[in-house]
Amino acid sequence: MNNYDLKEKKFHISDPVESYFECISSCDISDGLCITRCVEILREYDK
Repeated sequence: MNNYDLKEKKFHISDPVESYFECISSCDISDGLCITRCVEILREYDK
């Protein structure tokens, strides 16, 4: 998954942790940028 895909793809799940795992499950394990973006999505729930 590319970075631009993450910006377009919305994870509308009520539980932020479940949303995080949904996001990282769509990432390639070696794609650190994708995983980092998933962490940023999880952090946005705190705001």
